[in-house]
Amino acid sequence: MKGGSIRLNLLAWLTIPALIILGAGAWLSYQQAVRLSTLVTDRELTASARMIAEQVGYIDGTLNLVIPPAALELFASDSHDEVAYAVTDPKGTLIAGYPGLNGPSPGADNGATEFFETTFRNEEPMRAVAFAQTVVTPTGPLNVLVSVGETLKARDALVLTLWGRSFLEQAVLVIAGAVSIWFGITRELRPLLRLRQEVRDRRSDEFQPFDAGTVQSEIRPLVLALNSHMDRLRSQLERQRRFLDSAAHQLRTPIAVLKTQVGYALRTPKVDEVKLALTEVDLNLTAMARMTNQLLTLGGVEHSRTQLQSEVVDLSAVVSQVVLEEARRTLDAGIEVAFDSDGPAFVSGSHVMLAELVVNLVENVIAHAGGPASANLAVRRAVKDVILRVQDDGVGVGDEDRPRLLQRFQRGSSARAGGSGLGLSIVAEIAESLGGSVELPKPQGGRGFAVVVKLPAAPALADQG
Repeated sequence: MKGGSIRLNLLAWLTIPALIILGAGAWLSYQQAVRLSTLVTDRELTASARMIAEQVGYIDGTLNLVIPPAALELFASDSHDEVAYAVTDPKGTLIAGYPGLNGPSPGADNGATEFFETTFRNEEPMRAVAFAQTVVTPTGPLNVLVSVGETLKARDALVLTLWGRSFLEQAVLVIAGAVSIWFGITRELRPLLRLRQEVRDRRSDEFQPFDAGTVQSEIRPLVLALNSHMDRLRSQLERQRRFLDSAAHQLRTPIAVLKTQVGYALRTPKVDEVKLALTEVDLNLTAMARMTNQLLTLGGVEHSRTQLQSEVVDLSAVVSQVVLEEARRTLDAGIEVAFDSDGPAFVSGSHVMLAELVVNLVENVIAHAGGPASANLAVRRAVKDVILRVQDDGVGVGDEDRPRLLQRFQRGSSARAGGSGLGLSIVAEIAESLGGSVELPKPQGGRGFAVVVKLPAAPALADQG
């Protein structure tokens, strides 16, 4: 059952089978009542037939019979059933009783009985018994058949009495069980209802975990999962808040500078100074556009972590493509870039994000290596990782700056003006989202700057390794 009330759904799942069992029990009880009532009736019929049979005698050459009153008084009841009897000789001749009641012969053995259903007079159903009785005569024993029948009013009344009482007892038990189940479910749902109220009462900025010890063990995993989700949500909101605060701080300064430069251009009457101011405005707008694109990239990484590993990408091909596309910019900056690879290196990721990662690494070299300089990008395959190493022999950074350069808006103390401090943080965010890591080791040879990116190899490549 989807939706609806848990209480009603549980009650239905528990009471519907109980009602089915009650129906089956009622049918079985009815059959049992019929068997018991029939057994009682059959015993009365047998007793009556025996009494009548004991009175059959051979006197003066004929079979004679006197019906004892007790044989018929056995059937006295409030139902006023009709009782019929018949005594016949071996030839089927009626000795005493009512014609038309002869039943099947129970056999030649003395005392043999056979019960049967028949109708009598007004076609009313009747339960009857045929009882064989041997009578000794001078010419030898004779088998006399005594038949006694009774209409079914008393038996049916006894069936209803026995079955009705049994059904009523079972129905009372089912109703009592349903009521106890209702109260039990209500009591057991109280912790869940309290949890629901706690969730409703929580403020939008409140992320304290719920107490999983106040609910049943079956609900505890749900509470723990809810706490885990709230913790992830809290962490994400905190990252977004810090990111927005930092972004606002970083954008506020260039906007103020742009406003100052535009104001100066509006006030100065000299054309050369206006052109110079507009040139500075253009440079600042270019820097702001780059920063905005980097902020959007970081936001895309934050919101698409689960979708970034949907492709199998050759990292060597991505690096080679980016190096070719950025060749003019690197040459204009006086930097000679070389690329080295030992063949295809497949990773699970997004081609767009991997290209953004490599672009930021190349732009970091352009912005901070200082020309003339050289840089080398190398892709290597390890056992379970693909390693991208970027190293230049430029200005480099001090050891005290290196640990914080992967954080957002952090730059080295000797960095040139114009950067935003987002490039390496974007590299770190993308690598982390793909299950990898970024390190800033000391450069080989002691000069310049080095970045090492480790990404998990695609499953097929990892298996080959």
